[in-house]
Amino acid sequence: MLWALIVLTACSLGEQNALPTLIPAEYLPTVIAMTAAALPTHTPPPVQIAPPTVMPITPTINAPTVAVETSLPAVIQIPEAEIQIVRPGALSKIVSPMLMSIYVIPGAERKATVELWGEDGRLIYRRIFTFTNVNDRTQIYEEINFEIAGAAETARLVASTHDEYGRVLSLASTPIILLAAGEEDLYAVNDVMAPILIQSPLENVLIQGTALLVSGVARTLDDEPLLVELVAADGRVLGSRLAGFSHFEPGRHNLFTVEVPFGVSVPTWVRVIASERSGDEISPLNSSSVEVLLSP
Repeated sequence: MLWALIVLTACSLGEQNALPTLIPAEYLPTVIAMTAAALPTHTPPPVQIAPPTVMPITPTINAPTVAVETSLPAVIQIPEAEIQIVRPGALSKIVSPMLMSIYVIPGAERKATVELWGEDGRLIYRRIFTFTNVNDRTQIYEEINFEIAGAAETARLVASTHDEYGRVLSLASTPIILLAAGEEDLYAVNDVMAPILIQSPLENVLIQGTALLVSGVARTLDDEPLLVELVAADGRVLGSRLAGFSHFEPGRHNLFTVEVPFGVSVPTWVRVIASERSGDEISPLNSSSVEVLLSP
């Protein structure tokens, strides 16, 4: 019985202290894979994806499909002219030397040009002014000496600015009478509003298609149409048309509209120049411009 008790006690202790069975190293990868496969599959919650941000894009203008406004708005804001000839006023009678006063927004390299043309088309005076002040608008205050063959002669004082390619930015002029002798008779200038305002197209817009719609308002001497030109940086005129008025009232700004065909194979910057002209004048009477990008 004693021997039986010892044997039973030994078996009981052996069962309590039994070590876990070791898995051979070469079987470990297989066991790990099987264990992973036996785990329950975890499905992640759906991810909320924000919609893409849409940036507003200014639509380009396809000139043939743009509606044309045929009536002038009841109220329209006319800005001050970029070039204002305040002395002498129109039809003033002048003896030499002529004192001129002109306010101007300079063009490229802060330059502006002043010319005096005689009635026979001869150039009496020309000077390019370069400004050193940093103000947007500056003044030209200068005396012009002149000589004429007769007792009196009609003339035109012209001031203009140009861009870096020599294209007209703005131009203004006034008719005067030159006297060989006598007393001056000066007229005041009371209106400094822009004579020509291009409302469409706007500056620096992209125009796609085969034609450009140009519209705006102009105060001109008569109802003769404006000349609208599309001038490239190299001086080429890529399109031109005469812009007539839908209704004309003397002394007021009247609406003009014209569609100017063009053809370009690559995007091309052009200056849209609208000019008031007269058959007996070498230079335009007034000009205004905007720059746009034409594209096929």
